[in-house]
Amino acid sequence: MRITEKSKRWWDEELLEQLKITRDARRGKGGNQSLDQAARIKRWKTEKAKMRSLVREKKKECGQTFWEENGE
Repeated sequence: MRITEKSKRWWDEELLEQLKITRDARRGKGGNQSLDQAARIKRWKTEKAKMRSLVREKKKECGQTFWEENGE
C-alpha cells in the first residue's frame, strides 16, 4: 500500500464492506425485494447511520493510535 498525504489511514475492509451494503440499500438492491418504498428508505437510513458511526469509530481509533505513538 502506498501512503500519500491524501491517504485515509483509518479506512479498512470493514468500512469498505459497509459502504457496499449502504450503496446497495440506497439502490434498492439486496435484502427483501418485495419491500415498499418506505421500508427501503428506512433500511437505507439505518445502513447509512451504521456507516457514519463506523467511520467515527475508526477515525477515533486512528487518532488515539497516532497520539500514543507520537506523544501529545
